[in-house]
Amino acid sequence: MLRQHPARVLGVVAAVAIALFLLSAPGADDTSGAWYYISAFGWFGFLITALLFIVLGLVVAVQAVGRRRAAH
Repeated sequence: MLRQHPARVLGVVAAVAIALFLLSAPGADDTSGAWYYISAFGWFGFLITALLFIVLGLVVAVQAVGRRRAAH
């Protein structure tokens, strides 16, 4: 999927990261309760998806360079 539709995959990962980041905001000032845990889930989910986005971006870049070298 990543080789055939890299922009689509990166777009979905970016959308999920943004959604998780927005989910982390409502309980950011809480110290206990449900919103505290929902916000923590959103924040750590955002960090994981942001890292995934960076790694997938590097993979797409390496694949593009490999395709360009194979064409020559």
